[in-house]
Amino acid sequence: MDTFETNSYKRKSLLITGAGTFLGTLDSSIVNVSLPTVGRELGASIEMVGWVVLSYSITIISLLMVFGAVGEKKGFQFSYTWGYLIFVLGSALCGLSPGIYFLIGARILQGIGAALMISVGPAMITRCFPANERGRGLSVIGMVVSTGLMLGPPLGGYIIALLGWRWIFFVNVPIGILGAYYTYKYFRGFPTTNPDRKISLPGSGSLALGMSLMMLGALLYSRDRIALTQALVLLGVSGIFLVLFLVFENNPKTRLIGLDIFKNRVFTFSGLAMLLVFISLSSVTILMPFYLEQVRLLTPDRVGTFLMTIPVCGFFMAPIAGYLSDKLQARLISTLGVAIMILGIYFLRLLSPDAATWHVIGVLLLVGIGMGLFSTPNTSSIMGSVNKMQLGSAAGILATIRTLGMIFGVGLAIAIFGYHRAQMVEQGASATEAFMSAYGSVYNLVIFIIIVAAVFSMVRGKNLDNKRPEQHQ
Repeated sequence: MDTFETNSYKRKSLLITGAGTFLGTLDSSIVNVSLPTVGRELGASIEMVGWVVLSYSITIISLLMVFGAVGEKKGFQFSYTWGYLIFVLGSALCGLSPGIYFLIGARILQGIGAALMISVGPAMITRCFPANERGRGLSVIGMVVSTGLMLGPPLGGYIIALLGWRWIFFVNVPIGILGAYYTYKYFRGFPTTNPDRKISLPGSGSLALGMSLMMLGALLYSRDRIALTQALVLLGVSGIFLVLFLVFENNPKTRLIGLDIFKNRVFTFSGLAMLLVFISLSSVTILMPFYLEQVRLLTPDRVGTFLMTIPVCGFFMAPIAGYLSDKLQARLISTLGVAIMILGIYFLRLLSPDAATWHVIGVLLLVGIGMGLFSTPNTSSIMGSVNKMQLGSAAGILATIRTLGMIFGVGLAIAIFGYHRAQMVEQGASATEAFMSAYGSVYNLVIFIIIVAAVFSMVRGKNLDNKRPEQHQ
């Protein structure tokens, strides 16, 4: 495919990937609002209702890297067409669910559809945009993610109040149908990246099982559903499957992804930086609501307003970061973003129980601006560091890293916070004193983690593809 033909797909790829990203992001944020209503109307316990979220998340994380490889073999148009159709079917079944078990099964189906789309989104953008415009293309997806995160909770509340909880799933159907139609219409002749590649069943199975058990242990522990010992058992079994996956990866006949992608310094160090940044960010987002409600005694609606600061910053910073990453080395912009996040998290660490409102919003702004500057250039750096035969695998790995960072950040923050606060209470500290001491202990570790992320970001090396815009054509 020549440059002119590829360029003709730019706007179309933004339409397809943008709609899919919006559906996936909106669905993950909108469903949380409905859980109390779902539990009440379906007569389900809090524990069972939690599986409405867990089943969806576990399905996605276990399939992202597998579906990234499938996208390379079958084509990105295959992933999006079937991703949309399966997501629509799952959404419709969710809305029609007669009981909680049916709903959980339908959410698994939704997760399969979402994983098909999420796993190849950045790959499609990278394939359709020349290297000197890739950052701007990816920035649009960053804006869509922020929009979905911002709209989910308030939109969910309105839909439930006016139409009932089932309609938070039904609203996905027309968007998904249009997405599948336009994918088929615009990308029917889009070339497949690597039609000759083989999809290893042993590699796929061991990877999916390993990732799902890892996700299960981390999620259940972070939600206080299982003890630390049980979580470690699940992580241990997950480790066994992941070791098997590595064994299969070393055999050309059973290889799924190809571990040689990690020999790429830019790819590996950018991925490590992303993992640590998302661990840090999720630690912030899990503790801030408790600080605002339990220490500052704010109402839930005001807490939500405070927490919108970060995605709002992401929305406005994404195009700026994308433009800059097309003009300058992506590592410079990404590292600047991490440095700003370090400042924000440091000042969050210093917050007192009676900190002024402007102070809290100001430090959240720093975190949001830093995250906005980091994300798009870092994604552009990752996707620009691989050849076109590895785009699907790279996109699947990228999405997996991001999700793992968020999950393990939550688990890490909860584990440290819970342990330290319990110790302080045993020593006779007041509730507020125990909270703030535990809060500080978490942020001490997070500051260290985010500093390491800055180091990885800076030493990743230069992206050379700014000089080679034809790389992904």
